[in-house]
Amino acid sequence: MAEFAEVVLNLPIDRAFTYRIPEALRGRVRPGVRVTVPFRNRSEGGYVVRVADTASFPRLKDITGADEDVTADERLLDLARWMADRYACSWGEAVAAAIPSGVKKASPGKFVRLISAGEGEGATKKQKEVAAFARTLSAPLPLRDFVRRATTSTGVVAKLVAAGALREQQVRAEIEAMAEAIVEKPKEIRLTPDQVAALAAAEQPGVVLLHGVTGSGKTEVYLRAIERVVAAGRQAIVLVPEIALTPQTVSRFKARFRRVAVLHSVLTEADRAGQWRAIRAGEVDVVVGARSAVFAPVRSLGLVVLDEEHEAAYKQENVPRYHAREVAVERARREGASVILGTATPSLEALHAARGGTWRLARLPGRILGRELPEIEVVDMSAERAELKRQPAISRRLEQLMRQALERREQVILFLNRRGFLTHVSCPRCGWFFSCRKCDVAMTFHKESGRALCHYCFDSKPLPLSCPECQGPKLLQYGLGTERIESEVGRIFPGYRVVRMDSDSMKTRKDYGDSLGAFFGGKTDILVGTQMIAKGLDVPDVTLVGVISADTSFHVPDFRAAERTFQLITQVAGRTGRGPKGGRVVVQTHYPQHYAVKAAATYDFTGFTRQELEMRQETRYPPFMSLVRILVQGWDLGRVNECAGRLGVKLRAEFGPLEADLLGPAACPLARLKNRHRVHLLLKAPSLEAVLPRLRQLAGGFPDSRALQASMDVDPLSLL
Repeated sequence: MAEFAEVVLNLPIDRAFTYRIPEALRGRVRPGVRVTVPFRNRSEGGYVVRVADTASFPRLKDITGADEDVTADERLLDLARWMADRYACSWGEAVAAAIPSGVKKASPGKFVRLISAGEGEGATKKQKEVAAFARTLSAPLPLRDFVRRATTSTGVVAKLVAAGALREQQVRAEIEAMAEAIVEKPKEIRLTPDQVAALAAAEQPGVVLLHGVTGSGKTEVYLRAIERVVAAGRQAIVLVPEIALTPQTVSRFKARFRRVAVLHSVLTEADRAGQWRAIRAGEVDVVVGARSAVFAPVRSLGLVVLDEEHEAAYKQENVPRYHAREVAVERARREGASVILGTATPSLEALHAARGGTWRLARLPGRILGRELPEIEVVDMSAERAELKRQPAISRRLEQLMRQALERREQVILFLNRRGFLTHVSCPRCGWFFSCRKCDVAMTFHKESGRALCHYCFDSKPLPLSCPECQGPKLLQYGLGTERIESEVGRIFPGYRVVRMDSDSMKTRKDYGDSLGAFFGGKTDILVGTQMIAKGLDVPDVTLVGVISADTSFHVPDFRAAERTFQLITQVAGRTGRGPKGGRVVVQTHYPQHYAVKAAATYDFTGFTRQELEMRQETRYPPFMSLVRILVQGWDLGRVNECAGRLGVKLRAEFGPLEADLLGPAACPLARLKNRHRVHLLLKAPSLEAVLPRLRQLAGGFPDSRALQASMDVDPLSLL
């Protein structure tokens, strides 16, 4: 029986540490088992990756605890090793990311959410501070996380609960509420010739990019492909960018398959752990979930589906910074499974791979039943402002079409990917700007709470009545958020029921159930929302969609801005025209001549991608080059700049001009977040494999402390 074990830890140290297996644990410790070990005068959790009869170290510490069962099997350990190499993280960090937290620890218990703006009579200073923190939350928090982030104690929270300012509750997954709100029975569907061809392509080994316009029947192709996999005794994983965005998709899977598990980060840890164990035990045929469901421990993987493969939500922004699409492709390759990447607006990286022969391409060019795509009408908001001598939130044309649709008892969706009521407050006298004191971003005023909120650090302030710099009595208030659109629509269309769906208003299971039930039941006339409603909703009575502002991506300094704008318009347009009544779309923009807007308005995917790919090739950006971003952040700007400068010198010395281009160091577009200054460098390489091993070696010497930290992001999707 082995006496020694190599253990990887959830720390930024990419090596295994050898420990002695004490006599009492020798029958339990084996590869994949989670163990507890002493490390640097503290206890750490880790995973056994190898066991041995001998060790080269004379003095070793003992493993102090071990789980009964294997948590990470050999396949997961191997996949995590690949992730560590691919995304420049440690093996232990990769394994830890693949295992739900509920499997590793006890349930967090109750969640905390705000139910009143008061602190209770006779509240102490600390209680007022905690209540103020609660007002900044857009969603409930586990009690222990609430206590940590509010820097308080459970006793203070208990007193606020007793005073009625806070409420403790168990929060269930939104998706269950949404699936319950939509009762959809299986239908007898005859596949179109294009669907038959796409299904045949999907059944071959490897990866197929399924490019189908909105409403073309991609989900039915997924379902048929999964049916065949399940019939063969294997399992399928279906990834969606956010469970909350696809209630009907989940409903269809539950209607078609008896043994379905839904994994989502908003599940309580105990529920998520229960689902995970059921999957591992072979009690589930189909797993539906967001990004991390790619690691679901199915016994015999036959198919992975990524719906809306272009979505940025598939990229994890913290360590390990993996992309679920790439992990899915690699896992499927290792386990002999197939992959379907479905979308109406393929990412240029996926399109390039399919056109180049790395992946296969299947197309669904038309909607089912021969229905036409909705007409898209572009409204120039600059011209609207010039004619009206003011900047309206809703253009005259959109208002006219809304009125006509409502008079016909049809439903309307208004989309704006920005929360809050006001997004900018400034002083016309001195130029003062209402920004976060910890971040270089504007504060957003939320009318419901009566306070302005930073959407990055969640700092909260009341809206000033006068300029704090020059005491000017008049402040300019402008900018649109979903709260303001809801208010404006209620003013223009009194008597109609308006519902807002965003992360501020959708806090609990009941919120989702009530809102979606009313919308699908025809009780809601106008639905206002953020990306939460941009996809996944198929309601025949929705005949008009209004994009309040198509310009939000243009204001972000990112080479993908045009691509994201095209995708946004196309995806939102797909929410209408699904039924026999048809539909139309109004897109409000200040840039009606921008090629992304013009191409989206005519559904000219080929023309847009041709122009965008030519620009990417000329400027040496993906998909023609791989990117690696190195971010340096810390409390002291001088130290941050000094560190970034040293890294720039090292990188230029390491890589010649034919191997890589280095941009920077330069201040990030968001130069300060949570009081930490941020500087980044961007490496462009024609071959990631040629530079990654040396980059990983350099990353081993990066500073990693609260005061100064450098991190590496391979294939970043955000450059903010």
